Amino acid sequence: MTPGAALNAGVVAGVLLLIVAWQVTRRPVERRLALRDATRRPGETLLVIAGSLLGTALVTGSFIVGDTLDSSIKASAWTQLGPVDEVVAVPDLARGAEVARAVEAIDDSRIDGVETMVSAPASVATTGARRAEPDARLLELDFTSARSFGGDPSVTGVSGATPGPGETVVTEDLAATLEVGAGDVVVAYLYGRRVPLEVARVVPQEGLAGFWLGFESSSPNAFVAPGTIARAARARPPAGAVPPTTYVLVSNRGGVEDGVALAGAVVGLVEERVGDGLRVEPVKRDLLDAAEEAGSEFGNLFLNIGMFAMLAGVLLLVNIFVMLSEERKAQLGTLRAVGMRRADLVRVFAIEGAIYSLAAGVLGAVVGIGVGWAIVTLAAPIFGGIGDFSLDLRFAVEPASIVGGFFIGIVVSLSTILATSVRISRVNIIRAIRDLPEPRREGPRRRTKVVFAVVAAIAAAWFLTSLSDRDAWAAALLGPPIAAFALVPLAGRAERRRRAVLAASTGALLWGIFGNRVTGGRFFDAGELGAFVIQGVLLTFAAVVLLSQLQENLADPIRRVAARNLSLRLGVAYPMARRFRTALTLGMYSLVVFTMTFVSVLSNVFGGQVDNATAQEAGGYDVLVTASASNPPAPDALAATEGVESVAALTHGQALFRPRTLPQPVPWPATGIGRDFVAGGPPALDELPERFDDERAAWAELLRDPDAMIVPAFFLESEGGPPSGLVRVGDVVTMIDPVTGKESRRRVIAFANQDFAFSGAYMSRSSLRDALGASAAPARFYLRTGSEADVHEVATRLQGRFVANGVEADAIRSIVEDNLSSSLQFFRLMQAYLALGLVVGVAGLGVVMVRAVRDRRREIGVLRALGFLPRRVRSAFLLESGFVAFEGIVVGSVLALLTSSQLVNNGDFGEGVRFVVPWAQVVRLCAGALVASLVAVGWPARQASRIAPAVALRIGD
Repeated sequence: MTPGAALNAGVVAGVLLLIVAWQVTRRPVERRLALRDATRRPGETLLVIAGSLLGTALVTGSFIVGDTLDSSIKASAWTQLGPVDEVVAVPDLARGAEVARAVEAIDDSRIDGVETMVSAPASVATTGARRAEPDARLLELDFTSARSFGGDPSVTGVSGATPGPGETVVTEDLAATLEVGAGDVVVAYLYGRRVPLEVARVVPQEGLAGFWLGFESSSPNAFVAPGTIARAARARPPAGAVPPTTYVLVSNRGGVEDGVALAGAVVGLVEERVGDGLRVEPVKRDLLDAAEEAGSEFGNLFLNIGMFAMLAGVLLLVNIFVMLSEERKAQLGTLRAVGMRRADLVRVFAIEGAIYSLAAGVLGAVVGIGVGWAIVTLAAPIFGGIGDFSLDLRFAVEPASIVGGFFIGIVVSLSTILATSVRISRVNIIRAIRDLPEPRREGPRRRTKVVFAVVAAIAAAWFLTSLSDRDAWAAALLGPPIAAFALVPLAGRAERRRRAVLAASTGALLWGIFGNRVTGGRFFDAGELGAFVIQGVLLTFAAVVLLSQLQENLADPIRRVAARNLSLRLGVAYPMARRFRTALTLGMYSLVVFTMTFVSVLSNVFGGQVDNATAQEAGGYDVLVTASASNPPAPDALAATEGVESVAALTHGQALFRPRTLPQPVPWPATGIGRDFVAGGPPALDELPERFDDERAAWAELLRDPDAMIVPAFFLESEGGPPSGLVRVGDVVTMIDPVTGKESRRRVIAFANQDFAFSGAYMSRSSLRDALGASAAPARFYLRTGSEADVHEVATRLQGRFVANGVEADAIRSIVEDNLSSSLQFFRLMQAYLALGLVVGVAGLGVVMVRAVRDRRREIGVLRALGFLPRRVRSAFLLESGFVAFEGIVVGSVLALLTSSQLVNNGDFGEGVRFVVPWAQVVRLCAGALVASLVAVGWPARQASRIAPAVALRIGD
């Protein structure tokens, strides 16, 4: 969480707490009453605090997850960039020296260093190729000048002398992969040459020593003597090999992170000197911006999912204070009779609630640190095992996140308590003293009707805006339900109003389930996770309201079934009599079970798509081969390998894409294909445009049209969930060469279904070469194996035979399985996180039942005096909690199954994804929730059964 956001939350919380503190100092009577009520039953007070702190814990934990991801990505600023702020990449050694001299000639105090580094991709292996690193980098750097680069030698990572001929200095990452140290000999393969090198020493992954511009968190670098790369490149390099690159590195005045503030000005200065044809990359600024954005997105993901548990906590607070008001009804009536105003009652509840909120906020913030640590620990293997996008998560906590979580918890709980207190302070003095129920109002006031009529009109107008704006998903989702419920007060008397509520809740429920299809997919077009949260809340709210209205219809059948079982009759009588309180508890359970069931279903859906996803991704191929860009193998050599039937060669590179929907370009891979790739069977397409007769027609147009490209459904998207539609078929996207800055235009003609192989944007070979020049290398190959060949054996054989070419070969099925495995791990992480919401529901039910025992002790005393056995009292309370929990579980699970089936069958997660209900998981989840609920109410049920009749009938408290 940013310090600014924490400050805003602190201001709101501070205002609320100041108001309460002012009342505490100015209202001694209210203060004494609140303190007395909050402290006279310590056990019950602790239960209330325990049930309230999880909301704060979830918020704090979500912020800490964002801090960790932010910090982990920012760590690359120290380990892989150090003093480097801007980079100019020059794919020509002669021009590189010229550009370096031009940049060094800039006399400006904002630049405190310029350094030159020559780089080439290479495969580095031990002698005999026992161990190899196919994605290594050979670098040439003057160690003496490098140590003074940026003014702080401690952040460069460079030590000792520059490697001499036949020597290399390797990073810890490369040394660990090859299992080598000083004195060992390794072999570098680049541009068709074999270069033996003796390891002079090992340097840490830090600053210039760990310099890396890829997605990886490791830096397998090997520094060699100046001229080594140039001599290798002057030989006969393989066709299409990427030439060596000269990096001109610029350091801004300030520290590793402070210099970013000068990036905009320095980029302008350098661009004036290097001229057209080269792009100045503010790599440090881009990295830190990406870190902040990724941390915010990941934290918001958990925060959004945690909203269900937070709402359950809000419902718990409302339920608790409603029960407190009913328990103290006679007390409230007496206080009003002796002259205390409604505002004074609100103050009493507000002060008492502030005590609970402060305690829950402090404890929740502490627990939130543990929640964040647990999430990071479980997520670390996921981020560390996703290939090129691997990231080493490092647990980090910002003070602003703890303070912000505490303040947000305070704001939510105090606001809930204040709103509830205003409602429960409306008591009739006589009825409260005599403990009589409040009469039902025949109809709403005229003022209420007018207000709600205006609300209905505004909601309808809001919905109409969504018909012309596809990004107005909130209006499409909420407009009709709000209008329907706002019209309920206009229905008039009680019976008509009940029918209106039934109609509104039924309509809202149907709209939440089928509205996305009716509106043409507007609910999820924007790809916002908030749409899922709001849809879940809408469905749960509508279902709970509908069920509450139908409780009377359920009463008679239940009474007939329970005619001979008094415990059962008592167990269901109270929830049906207290519909509002039962609805709050139902809402708690339904929200939590909804999310857990939904995630379980999606986990099962994606986990069961290996065969389908492999068929779509592989097309007619079996193995994906990637090779070193400086030394790619010849396709004929690959085809000659035993077990290989055919080979399709592709060019591959990294480009920047800027659609009209994004202000800044986004790096994304691009792949150039030829007729051989299309003839062998390309990947499946998603929702083929009508102008194409079949998929082959789309691929044929891609080969004919140099401006056409086919992109994956998740093109340029970094967040999870359904695609948000950053680009559509027909959109023209600006494509930028990250080296030269050259811009070209490409038009989207279709979408590929999946992209587990990270091929990125497909276009013809000539089209990609025109856009990226020599930086696009023919270093990617799709292979078809023979029908009798073992795909994994072929992949292993290729890697062993083509070590010099840096070949990495993987069965496409294995790539799909690995990616889906990461997704499944993430779903399991979400399930573990959401289990905290189930704790809220179970704890809430326990707190409610403790309060119910306190509220009904006289009734229990009467039953015991009439001969009702203790075990029957205990059974009645267990049946009561089980009845409420069962209803909530049914509502949440059924709604989750309906919603997930809609999303999957509508194609929101891709074509060909089949909806399958994981009945075993759903049953285990529901049974576990029910058993946990019964266990949670075991203690209050036991306490109820042990109430002495004489004591319960004799005293009022």
